[in-house]
Amino acid sequence: MKKIIVTLLVAVLALSAVALAETYKSDDLSFKYDADAFDVEVDDRTDDETTVVLTGKDAAWGQTYVRFYLKELEKGETFPTPAEFKPIADVEVTQGDWNGFKDVFMYTVENDDGTSQHFFVAPVADDDDGEIEDLLTVEIGTTAIDDADAAARRDDLISAVVDSLVVDD
Repeated sequence: MKKIIVTLLVAVLALSAVALAETYKSDDLSFKYDADAFDVEVDDRTDDETTVVLTGKDAAWGQTYVRFYLKELEKGETFPTPAEFKPIADVEVTQGDWNGFKDVFMYTVENDDGTSQHFFVAPVADDDDGEIEDLLTVEIGTTAIDDADAAARRDDLISAVVDSLVVDD
């Protein structure tokens, strides 16, 4: 009987966790997020650009956001080569695979005010012909915080959002 009760309790907890997960979906982007942890703001400037920003609600997290920016490449425009790619800040840029994307430029900017920004700039290929048609930039901004538990929760929730990201072209 105890085993059944424990199993039911685990199932209820799992269902409640799933129930908290909201899904954001547009024509181009979708991801899951915890609506209790993040506010979502969408800025569709043009048909060719989409910006979605998740802002952390927990005051213990300091400044926290995840910004997805998807831009359609113009005709003749290509994804930059490593030699052509230069971020604004003078930082070390690495290139590799990230979150299912290939040849992603990755870099971090550490600011004097204790905030940092982590950037991932990815080419997005069309599903039909494999040609790179979009540029995805993911920016994760965080404040250094002393509360290890709050930092771990924040980082886990950010990772869950980013890991669930799907780009539909």
